[in-house]
Amino acid sequence: MVNTDRVDISYRLYSLVDDNIPAIPSPQQLKDCNGLVCPLDAGAVILTGTDTGFITVGVSLLDSEPEFSLNGWEEAVDVSIHAPKGQLAVDGFNDTPSLPELSTAGPGWYRIRCLARGRLSEFNTISIESTEEHLLLVWPAPPAPEKVHHVAFRFGEIPYDYRGGRALSEPDRGAKKMFGRLKRYKRQHGML
Repeated sequence: MVNTDRVDISYRLYSLVDDNIPAIPSPQQLKDCNGLVCPLDAGAVILTGTDTGFITVGVSLLDSEPEFSLNGWEEAVDVSIHAPKGQLAVDGFNDTPSLPELSTAGPGWYRIRCLARGRLSEFNTISIESTEEHLLLVWPAPPAPEKVHHVAFRFGEIPYDYRGGRALSEPDRGAKKMFGRLKRYKRQHGML
């Protein structure tokens, strides 16, 4: 069964948080991640194409690894996520969506397959009605190396706007802007 909800996106990301442990990656973690899911010490950050707005996120809680299929999805990665408190949940920028808790077996490790579509077509958009969609397949599993089945782009690799073909500016400029926003957010919320 798949549960879906709209998740509010800001700064091209949303989080998987465990008991409100902040899920804020460092610039190096974003640079090193696979381009879609950035695992952290607890939880993860999922990178979107949509800059600000709402995307649809679906969650399917499983007992074991499903057979792999893109089946209409454009991107897919499998990563291990640690939930030390056993309260792993999807968290939007301002609101917590009404999606089920992901850590069905309590504290420990989980495998998450993140499937995405619409990240390129919605790249850098600000939209309440974004067509970007993600599906999170989650099952308990010991940590394992990540599997990148297919990713359209990695952080900082988009040199032009897919919607109009015009230059965006140097890729690092967008990254610096995002890190500045994250730093302000951390400062406002007492995390620095």
